[in-house]
Amino acid sequence: MPTAARDIQTRSVWNEFLSYKTTLATKNRDYSQWHKGREKFAVWTVGIGNEQVRSRFDAAKAWMEPFLFSPYYRQPHVTLLVCGFLTHKPRFSDDYSSQSLHRHLQDLWQPRIEPFEICIGGMNSFAAAPFLEVFDTQGGLAKIRRILTNSFCEDRTRAYVPHLTIGLYAGAFNTRDVAEKMAAFQTKDRISCLVDKITLSTYWPLEIAGPLSAQQEIQLKTAGK
Repeated sequence: MPTAARDIQTRSVWNEFLSYKTTLATKNRDYSQWHKGREKFAVWTVGIGNEQVRSRFDAAKAWMEPFLFSPYYRQPHVTLLVCGFLTHKPRFSDDYSSQSLHRHLQDLWQPRIEPFEICIGGMNSFAAAPFLEVFDTQGGLAKIRRILTNSFCEDRTRAYVPHLTIGLYAGAFNTRDVAEKMAAFQTKDRISCLVDKITLSTYWPLEIAGPLSAQQEIQLKTAGK
């Protein structure tokens, strides 16, 4: 995506956030109507191991702590594709079958996907969650999403926005107050971050903001290696 288009997208997300009076609160309860007793929710992710990015993530999380749901155990990551509940016998529209997983693994192994860079920027926010902006500078995220969505229809009602979630809002806070807090967070230049692995991660839906568990990993390799 051209730089101008990326910047327009991030401004659009920010303007939408400011259009709300308050943030969307995460409640510490059992969302049983959603998970229906299912135990593993799957997402394709990019884990973040870059020390500079992790340092910015930790600083942003500490800065926004007064607004954030606690505890928050989810590791820093960029979501590539929301899959659904992992199962051998799909029953619901948001199930992710073992057949779909097998097809994804085949599709990801067929083309050579080389390591690529993304850039991590400053803070922005959805209604329910503040995040660090992610810029797909070399088109690697978009390429992988095209591969994954070739055989799978993602349950998504809005355009994909790559991001690095800082946490979840703990209450219905005035968005103007939150925006002022974010504006005072000091960030320097965007940080380049190499992506050399993608992971099928799952989490237990009964634990709000619980940790991700790796189920499958795909190493990205440079041509000739």
